[in-house]
Amino acid sequence: MSLEVKPTGTELLGEEITITKETKIVAKKGKKESKQRVDGISKNTIGLLRTTLRNNTELTNIADNKANVLLSLNAIMLTFFVPLLLPNIDLVSQYNLGIPLIIFVGTSLITIYIAVLVLRPGKFGGQTVNIEQGSNLSPFFFGNFEKMSKSDYLQHFNDVLGNDRKVKKFLSNDFYHLGLRLGEKMKLVRRAFNIFIVGLVTSILLSTLLIFIEQWST
Repeated sequence: MSLEVKPTGTELLGEEITITKETKIVAKKGKKESKQRVDGISKNTIGLLRTTLRNNTELTNIADNKANVLLSLNAIMLTFFVPLLLPNIDLVSQYNLGIPLIIFVGTSLITIYIAVLVLRPGKFGGQTVNIEQGSNLSPFFFGNFEKMSKSDYLQHFNDVLGNDRKVKKFLSNDFYHLGLRLGEKMKLVRRAFNIFIVGLVTSILLSTLLIFIEQWST
């Protein structure tokens, strides 16, 4: 004969409390997930945008620092080169070093010019997006609103923040133009380094060859 054990009131109350706790946990998880997504933008997406912006900013600083190094190095070389050249102009004529010196000076000037192009600020006002209604200028880039009044800018900024689709379009467009400018900087820096290395090595080798030929002939 089997005995049927009925749950006591305490056990039923404990089960109800457990179910209530589980329900609260699920509700809290739902609230957290809803907080993590605001107007269709999740925390992961916001973190990704921040990381992308930080990486682009760091790469831009690296390109500017390399351009500064090239600019300073070539300026110092020219500054010390001219005082050393003038007292020894006879040796330049004797060993026919005019062409190597022209190559060296030309290389330094071209490198300085390219480095200045890297450091020069880009054009403003070109970051536009096709929007059906309202202004198509991004409120997140200072070059677009530098000539706007404070009231116009605040109104435009609030209008954009109230439209998630506009926010995504403007942010993606800003990242695109930032990447274009960064790519342009990197190409110019690489070109400046190539010109500097080729010009410097060519002038040194040609000077050494001309001096050797002159000494060997005498």
